[in-house]
Amino acid sequence: MCVGTPVKITETRMVHRVSTRPRLPEHISQVVLKVAQRCNLNCSYCYVYNRGDDSWRTRPTYLSPRVAHTLAQRIKEHCARHGDTSFTVELHGGEPLLLGRARMQRLVDVVRTGAAPVNIHFTLQTNGTLLDVDWLEFFARNRISFGLSLDGPPEIADRQRVTRSGDGSTQRVLDNVAALRAHGHLFDQVFGGCLCVVDPTQNGAELVDWFVEQGFTAFDFLLPDGNQANLPDGWTGVEPYTRFLLEAFDHWYTLSAPPRVRLFELMLLGLMGERPVLDGLGGDLRGLCVVESDGSIGAHDVMRMCGGVFSQDTLTVFENSFDDHAEAYRIDAIQQPSATCTSCPWFDACGGGYLPHRFDGASFDNPSLYCTALFALAERMHRALHDDLPSVVWADSQPIEMSG
Repeated sequence: MCVGTPVKITETRMVHRVSTRPRLPEHISQVVLKVAQRCNLNCSYCYVYNRGDDSWRTRPTYLSPRVAHTLAQRIKEHCARHGDTSFTVELHGGEPLLLGRARMQRLVDVVRTGAAPVNIHFTLQTNGTLLDVDWLEFFARNRISFGLSLDGPPEIADRQRVTRSGDGSTQRVLDNVAALRAHGHLFDQVFGGCLCVVDPTQNGAELVDWFVEQGFTAFDFLLPDGNQANLPDGWTGVEPYTRFLLEAFDHWYTLSAPPRVRLFELMLLGLMGERPVLDGLGGDLRGLCVVESDGSIGAHDVMRMCGGVFSQDTLTVFENSFDDHAEAYRIDAIQQPSATCTSCPWFDACGGGYLPHRFDGASFDNPSLYCTALFALAERMHRALHDDLPSVVWADSQPIEMSG
């Protein structure tokens, strides 16, 4: 199986340096909007509540109309300055559905009206515990696509994804999804896929099959947030994550009708010359910022676990433009990959990994905490492509050469 249009690949292209490729946009095109600072779950690995940053405690529980109105004006000004006609706002938390439909409707209306003529594309990430048909219809009516945080079957996922009282949450989410699927095309119209945080005690191949059996056709694997200065809970080394990813990829690659797994697809495309733009694979973080419920403008929210300037609130939508963001957090400087990464033959696949995972307590000039896992995965992918592609290299009866 190959991803996308079959292409012919040369060995030189496999290790071709990304520096020769077009650069990504260097200004903000997406805001992660923290519409709710509270959550009805207490996931053990959560970077918001359980990785050392307590700033949420002092912020307003919900985003106010004043912040929403000012945000819309900033988006409009920013897009006019850069000649952009569209902008993405990801509704996030905490758990964004705690905001309620009435308040969320006002928020969506204020931002879309205030930012006009800019086209606002709303997305939303939810834990799924509050999903119902009314929310599904709300998303469809307001053209909001949503993603679901789901880590696998209850007997495994509920080790981490628990309520505030310690009860499991996964079966409730699965029941909610089953009820929504009864509305068929409406669910498919607005549902984007699942995000799954890797539990290294699981079998990767079995988890791929579980998602398929549940009817999910698109999902992604996320490595737990952590770095050398702030290791993930239960850390015993990177080897269990390597095993999981290889199990999952090897099985996924052999499926005749595979689900879409973003991590695998993007790394494969990276090996074939299309540099990933995903933040988890070294994507440019100058294009994204976080706006908190009080209007503070922050860097990528996972960066807060690194402390220092990343856990401080120095910018706000009331006093600053989005262009102040990259300079204030020195995004361009700190996200430069280490020499170890740029000299690696698999750099185009993983991009050096997720920036917060590179921190060592003093700098980001390091490979990812998960470097050896990503290296092994890219190496396995390269071997699969090398063995597989010669039999499917033709597109439109002509080979597409990808050298140079």
